[in-house]
Amino acid sequence: MVNCHYVPQFLLRNFCKDNKIQYFDLNTKKIETRSTKSVFMEKGYYPDELEQDLCHKTEVQFASLLNNKILNERHRICLNAHDMLILKKFLIITMLRVKEEGLEHNIWYRELKRSGFIGEHDSYQDFFSGDFYSNINRVLECKNRDSLIAIAENGENLNLFTFIKDVIYSYNVFVKSNNAKEDFVISDRGWVGYRGPLGVKKLNAMMNMLEIRYDPFVEMLLHMSSPQDYAVYPLSNTLALITVSPAYKILLPGAPYNIIYPEEAPTLSACLGFGDSNTIQPPENRMGKDGQKEYRYSIKQLSRHDVIFLNGLMIKNADSHIGFADEERVKNSFVENGLTIQ
Repeated sequence: MVNCHYVPQFLLRNFCKDNKIQYFDLNTKKIETRSTKSVFMEKGYYPDELEQDLCHKTEVQFASLLNNKILNERHRICLNAHDMLILKKFLIITMLRVKEEGLEHNIWYRELKRSGFIGEHDSYQDFFSGDFYSNINRVLECKNRDSLIAIAENGENLNLFTFIKDVIYSYNVFVKSNNAKEDFVISDRGWVGYRGPLGVKKLNAMMNMLEIRYDPFVEMLLHMSSPQDYAVYPLSNTLALITVSPAYKILLPGAPYNIIYPEEAPTLSACLGFGDSNTIQPPENRMGKDGQKEYRYSIKQLSRHDVIFLNGLMIKNADSHIGFADEERVKNSFVENGLTIQ
């Protein structure tokens, strides 16, 4: 059996200082300075063949994309359709590759439990979650966007349905923390989903809009949306990717809709927990010289409050450990989220 990283090493290296990562145990509240080889890993976590497939079928491609087209850009990131497939496939695998006893990281599942559709002791949990290794393998074998959508929409597996749907249909936003003087942390899950005050309300609102007047754009957004508002994927200590629900397009400036926010969150910023309408603007899409569609992203700078909020989501949804580059540059996130280092 080989040592398997459930958060890949090429990503962890972006959270290092002097080639070392700070590894914080949420249970003991202790911090250790470690090499990336010895964190977020477990011997035999995946079968040897699957470990190799993860490397060759998604990690190598995404590492190249990350290092050559994303990390070094300061103001704008430009990706083509092939890049987007590599990116979205990696994000789906990130959501699937960490084992868990329940489905508590699946926001659809939590919503079904909250509504009483699923009981506390769910006898159909295996049906909803699918087989851990099979889920990963099925995504790894997909060669295009349509094949990913096809395995999601056959309805036999809630994890594949929701995770693929949320990644494929959401639009991407790249955010930086340089101006905040607060770094991003990375958790042992590698990502976190967020369902805020607009979670299900945005779905109900779109259904109500369609009852009043049919709008093909709203109908399309309703089909593409879920209770998840967005998900956060830290890519380095200063850069993160946020996948935003397409439903938020009806809330942005220029959209011809009159949206009334809930009393508990009367602004878009309050609904998101961070940022504003400028922060979550979709990319500018155009045709490149080679005839391929291009996605042009303006990198958005976050405030310290924003970074602390997003780090808080990562910390609260971690299983047992988080990693970061420099203790001094995450101390506000620790304090605001009630953590102390022993």
